[in-house]
Amino acid sequence: MKPGCEETVSGQFNTVDRFSDLPDFIVHHIISFLDTREAYRTCILSKRWAHISATNPIIEFNYYCKAEYSPARHCPSQEDSGRLLRYIDTRMQRYATDNLRVRTLRLIFPDSNEVFSCDVDQIELSSKLEEFSCKVDEWIRIAVRNQVARLDLHGPLKYQLPDILLSAKSLTQLNCFKVKIPYYNGAINLASLQTLELLRVDVEEHMLNHIISACLLLKCLSVKFCFGFKTIVIPCCSQLKELTLSYSLPENGTIFLESSYLTCFQFSDISFYSDRWPVMSKPGLLRNLRTLDLFSSGITDGDLGKLLPELASIETLHLFNCHRLTMIRISSVQLKEIYLDECDGLLYVTIDAPSLTKFKYKGDFDPRCTITISSQATCVLSVHIKPCCLHTRGFFKLKQLMTGLRSCNALEISLSNNYDEFERDDIKFDEEELGDVNLGPPRDITELKLSLHDQNLSRSSMSAFLNGLFWTCRPDIISFRFYLEYPGLMMQFFMSELEDMVNCWKHPLKRIEFPDANCSNIHESGKVEVQWRLHW
Repeated sequence: MKPGCEETVSGQFNTVDRFSDLPDFIVHHIISFLDTREAYRTCILSKRWAHISATNPIIEFNYYCKAEYSPARHCPSQEDSGRLLRYIDTRMQRYATDNLRVRTLRLIFPDSNEVFSCDVDQIELSSKLEEFSCKVDEWIRIAVRNQVARLDLHGPLKYQLPDILLSAKSLTQLNCFKVKIPYYNGAINLASLQTLELLRVDVEEHMLNHIISACLLLKCLSVKFCFGFKTIVIPCCSQLKELTLSYSLPENGTIFLESSYLTCFQFSDISFYSDRWPVMSKPGLLRNLRTLDLFSSGITDGDLGKLLPELASIETLHLFNCHRLTMIRISSVQLKEIYLDECDGLLYVTIDAPSLTKFKYKGDFDPRCTITISSQATCVLSVHIKPCCLHTRGFFKLKQLMTGLRSCNALEISLSNNYDEFERDDIKFDEEELGDVNLGPPRDITELKLSLHDQNLSRSSMSAFLNGLFWTCRPDIISFRFYLEYPGLMMQFFMSELEDMVNCWKHPLKRIEFPDANCSNIHESGKVEVQWRLHW
């Protein structure tokens, strides 16, 4: 029997509309999973559904995703913009008149030159912007009075948040994009605020620190591409657990961490060439930190050496573009994941972490680099190599690098183009040049991923490339990614060389599965990905 149907004595079925009998708050929760356009379309179902759509506590006005108020979807005109503003004002006034609950309010507007016509002069544009700001202030005032819990505001250029927003006691989440938070000398009463996200926001230093210190329940703070301040203070009274600061702090800025509740810290320098580590904290305050994500060119070996002993609970460490680091020594019982991305100055990496489960190194191949991990962690080695570095000694260094990883699960090699016309493109490998040097048998790994970027290799270079790689490792799966103008010929070279290696005395390769062996299906331009399974 179909749901919502009842069988009569005569064997017929009477359709019963169980869905319409649901209480308003349940239906509101159901349509909250729909976007604005879909939620509005439910109003045509019945008069009750029209009431449900009009009283939905989750309100979203997205300039780029309009519903009934604008026929143009991609390039709205000034008339469409005026229609949108009138529609929003009508809806918000109804919420104010009927005292309807506003749980979530999302106001997403573009820059002023998209809202208003570019033909208007500066005086008229300023007048329209002032009128528009007054309207947005009124909508926010209505939402605050009606107990708004979440506010997402993607404002037009130079829009300033109204003071009333700083006294929204019911607000738990505030997301701001491209607005300005002006100086406010009054008391801030955001007693319930737990999440604050600022993106491209102009905020004064006094205001930012005042908000942080006043919001005692604040758990998550994200500040990205913001400006107007030099110092951020996380006071000892703060219960902040997650802090993200990306491309906002100037080169002479400082972060003062005085709270011990922080569990996740993500930091990115505003400058690629920063020469100082801006984070200041007292001993013992980072003992609860579990995730540390640094994109900082200013951190040095000494800074990291002082920081690591403080991280007693660290579980995930991600260092990206820390090019001033030359040596990393980590000894941790709690550490589970380590990611080293584009730290091109590293020469020595020593990790003693018995609980380590994942390790990934990604960057340019430096023959001087040595990595030693005392763990059975799943390791991924991802390197960018120029063909001029792939000679016999180069493959020896690559194998030596893998030897320091007890359990290397995958090797990713990106063969980049030579930009120096004097660098050679041919690859050579002759095991006899190594003499009596022996690093043991090739490493058994799950997958070998090869990427070729704008680099067409000759047949001899292709043969030397595969010989050197199979002397280094024995993969179960080999994956090729070609970013070439004409990849068909290169694919044929690879397939032919692999087939020649089957039952070769140099390599115990027994069989290769070619699921995509038909090269006629390969396009003559663009990206090609092929995966084959090898049996040794």
